Formats: sequence, structure tokens, C-alpha cells
Amino acid sequence: MSLSRLAVLVSTALIGFGLPTPAFATPGVSRADSPTAISWLKKAAAAPNRVSYHGTQIITAWGPHGASSAMLDIVHAASQGSEISVVGSSSAPGAKAFVQRATTTGAAIDGGPLTLLQATYQLVYKCCTDTIGRTAVLVEALRDDQTLAARFWIDTATGLLLQRQLFSVDGTTMVRATVFTELEIEDSEFLGHLPPMMPNGVESMGMGKVGDLRSAGWVCAPELPASLTLYDVHKDTSNGSLQFSYSDGLFNVSLFEQRGALDPAAVTGFSSTESPGVYLRYGMPSYVVWSSGGIVYTLIGDLPPDMLGQVVRAFPHDVPVKLTAIQRMGTGLAKIATWLTPMGALSGKLG
Repeated sequence: MSLSRLAVLVSTALIGFGLPTPAFATPGVSRADSPTAISWLKKAAAAPNRVSYHGTQIITAWGPHGASSAMLDIVHAASQGSEISVVGSSSAPGAKAFVQRATTTGAAIDGGPLTLLQATYQLVYKCCTDTIGRTAVLVEALRDDQTLAARFWIDTATGLLLQRQLFSVDGTTMVRATVFTELEIEDSEFLGHLPPMMPNGVESMGMGKVGDLRSAGWVCAPELPASLTLYDVHKDTSNGSLQFSYSDGLFNVSLFEQRGALDPAAVTGFSSTESPGVYLRYGMPSYVVWSSGGIVYTLIGDLPPDMLGQVVRAFPHDVPVKLTAIQRMGTGLAKIATWLTPMGALSGKLG
């Protein structure tokens, strides 16, 4: 598992029938990737499974309310996973989470599947540079209109991803940055007995049952606005809720669906939006909660505001009604973000 996966929220998701067709590559536009760029990204995806390290990482996200940042201390054991602690947090001293080593075979960069990164963006090798005193190569991801979508700095000695920047659709406005400020490579590292991130009762369903779920009334479109593609499904067998994971290779969202009605108490601290019954909280990650057709939706992800709005507006939303205590079945599923990433586990403490 990429240690930077914590920066992105490795969960991702949404939706169903009647959505706008996502944008695909424009006919006639060259999408030829640099083989060297792909080679380095594959090295970056594989590096955490063979390289142990101890480092300090800063994650910054820019949104409508300005910038929010978190400094994390990461102790990574290649054979086990990463222990991540919040540094300098007076509101949550000692906040800590653990991400297990990935057991899946699919390569991922900062939480996004590499196959989707290749399918969505043109990958360009920009040769040599340096960061935090280490020699690195720079790889860029370009959109079909040749605007800059992302930059990756990859350590030449280890293949570790040292820094990543994400940009809005204008190609110039940075919306998220993940960077190591200190990094020490360890010959070996061992973490004590730590609890797994995924609780009992949560199982991966894969993609084989998506058709059956759709027939049963769940909203699980193969694609979403902002070029997001469905790539995984999880189920919580204790309450029957589902998580649909989407990505374009850079940005990730998860949609959690649970049958019931939204309890207003579940959105305490959220802001109302222009859509009645839709509640929002920006942060790392951002949360959007609403209900429709007897299903409570909780969208969690690292999308910038414009892309987040595209996805949320694609859904129908019920006008809220006053509920009885018995009707308050769905409570919002934001807490389930802790299934997959420490960023989700720590998000309530980071703001």
C-alpha cells in the first residue's frame, strides 16, 4: 500500500442511472504516454512493498475556506504497513492510525489505480530534479487539452513517491499537495502488534456483482462525472451498507449507501448547500451527506470543490421531512472511512 494513500483517502465512490456521460478522450488528441514515465510510476507503486522508511509528510488541501494542512509522522515497515501519527496537533495529541500492507495485486499511486491514471491522463517524463536533498525524476499527468493535472516526484534510489501536486481543471491552481519534508530509509523496520484498519464484517465484493446490486436498487454507475470510474465494491455485513469506490487515477471518492432515512443529528457540524437536504463538510477528506429514494448517501473524497459539485449534482435529492425517532434509521456513514485509510480515521481530528 502506498504510504501516501493516507493523503488521498483510499475509498472512492457513487451513483447510478441517468447520469451525464463522463468525458472521454477527445478524438484526434494524442494520448501517447512516455514509456519512461510509466516505468517510474510502476516503481513508485511497488516501492512501499519493498522499502522501509521513517519520514515526516505534510498534506495540504485548498478549498473555498482557504488551505488546511496536516503534518504526519510515518513509520513504514515494508512487510507490515504504515503507522501514521499527527504531529503538532493540540486538538488531538497522539492521534494515530495504522494502514496494513496491501494484499491486492493492482498497482496504485497515492491511492489511485495506476491503470485508471494511464487511461485518463497523458503521462510525460520530465527527467531529473531533486527534492528534500534526494535525486528524483519528475513525471507529469496532462489532460486531453494539455493542461497540467498532476506532478509526481519519484526518488531515483528507492522509487518512493516523494511529492505529489494536483491541479484544478485550469491547469494552474493547485488543489492538493503531499510532500515529504524528511525521509530516512531503513534497512529493516518492524511495527508492534497493531489493530487492522478494516473491522470484522466488512468484505470486498469486487466488480462481479455490480449488475445484481444495480438490479436490487442500489446506485452503482460504472462511471461518474469528472471521469471517475468504478473499480471496487465493499459490503458491511453487519448493517448491509455498501461502499462504491471510484477514481480517475488522481482523485478518489467513495459513496457509502445504506437503506433508511437520514437522521438530522448525523450532519451536526455540516453546512447546508444550495440543494435542500444536502449537507457538506470540507476537509481532508470532504464529506457530503443526503438521502433519496429510501437510501442514505455519504460521499467521502478528495475532489476539489468544482469536481465534487459535478458528482453531487448528478444525483436526485429528497426534500427533507421531519422524522420520528423510529424513522431515523440511516445516520450517515462517514465513520466508515476508517475502513481503508488512516486519513479517514484522523479526519475528524484534523478538521
